[in-house]
Amino acid sequence: MSGGCSCNPEAGLTRLTVAGAQVGLQAVTELFEQWRAGQRKAGELSDQEILDGLRKHNYVGKSAEAEYAQAVRSLYERLC
Repeated sequence: MSGGCSCNPEAGLTRLTVAGAQVGLQAVTELFEQWRAGQRKAGELSDQEILDGLRKHNYVGKSAEAEYAQAVRSLYERLC
């Protein structure tokens, strides 16, 4: 099917617990691949760098920035 239609709305979605709530984030796998390609370790990533990457495909509210950054950093550290 053309036109970018996806029969699976969950495709490309990473589920993560942020501040006690489960959220779905798009393009996290691609972000992790980019960091791996640059040989970046979790501890080297600043909150701002993580948030900038997330915000390319996701909404991150100002009040939850630190929680999102920590949750994504922890997942990256576990998986990569």
